[in-house]
Amino acid sequence: MTDEISRARHVVDEVGSWAESEAMAALLELAEHRCAGHDTPWLHLNEQLPDWLVDLLAETGQASSDPAVRVLTRVIAIEQKAARSFHFRSRDGSTYRERSEAVEADFDDATRALIVEHTTTLGLVEPTRPRHDSYDMTLVLGGGFRSPLLRTRYAALLEQGGTELGEVYLLGSPRFLITNEPAEQPVTSEYAPEASDEFDLMTAAATLEFGLTPRPTAFLCGCASASQLCPRWQHDDDAGAADVPPEYTHERSNTLVASDGRTRGSVISASTSRPPYRPDTSDTFALWVRHAHPTTGQRVLVVTTQVFVPFQRFDGLRRLFLPHGLDIDAVGFGDDWGDRPLTAEYLLQETLSAIRSARRLLVDAVAVLLHQH
Repeated sequence: MTDEISRARHVVDEVGSWAESEAMAALLELAEHRCAGHDTPWLHLNEQLPDWLVDLLAETGQASSDPAVRVLTRVIAIEQKAARSFHFRSRDGSTYRERSEAVEADFDDATRALIVEHTTTLGLVEPTRPRHDSYDMTLVLGGGFRSPLLRTRYAALLEQGGTELGEVYLLGSPRFLITNEPAEQPVTSEYAPEASDEFDLMTAAATLEFGLTPRPTAFLCGCASASQLCPRWQHDDDAGAADVPPEYTHERSNTLVASDGRTRGSVISASTSRPPYRPDTSDTFALWVRHAHPTTGQRVLVVTTQVFVPFQRFDGLRRLFLPHGLDIDAVGFGDDWGDRPLTAEYLLQETLSAIRSARRLLVDAVAVLLHQH
């Protein structure tokens, strides 16, 4: 058995255990009875299933004899249900909005309490700490408002508490600061007054929380500025490419230097693989691999907000563990830090994000097991 096949089987087991748990079943049943639902495509934005999977599902449906395929088909069915009931980032179920622009549902108090209970079991609520005392590399994930500052602070506190972080990377993006209400600038100006995008927020957070000094921004794509589409961007023929902001097509890095002059890590900003939308966590993980050159078996700590831990762990398994054999550990701080609202709507929305990430991970794992690469 090859290492990648072994990792693929591990992935199938982990995702199956999480997605097919009693808590997930209870959450789906609860939401289906209390949400109006949306008659929109269940796949996210301009996503498509690979042709081999479409053909396989048409041939086998739920009747496949392969256990990995059965798990994948069940998770797809879960995603289809969750897409109807867990989506709160728009009123019509399809318009793209950032998380801070989510809408509210008409839940009673008892329903809200049950949603918190079930999502706690699924790992979205209670904070987690590292499994190991030392890591080769630590990835602080980007976000908006105060998330970059708080996640970087959590990583710094872990280090102060004795966890060896290794090289520290802050993963940002060229996403512009939100100007619609609630606007970001009144919040981010407290720690990053000159910021115009998420990359700037992460750079400011590294300076404040770790005392690191950023060197001048380097364009990893080789361009001189972000004012024009990057000629090396690989998605210029994709649907939506004509509407993508030029800034979303470039890759950037700020090297971070400690007070003793040694390089401690860097802030990086990925280009998007899903035009015209901003880059996502998966895009940034892919850039980080090319930038940091990690090796099989290295321990990587991912730091985020707890509500995103399942979703971003699955993304890490897909981008870092499955193809590269990195030992991924994702941790987050709880709602007492005031980063994200602990509302029923938010918890359901991020459960949907985790389900979608789990399905993408399973697609890649099943492709390995069926020798589709």
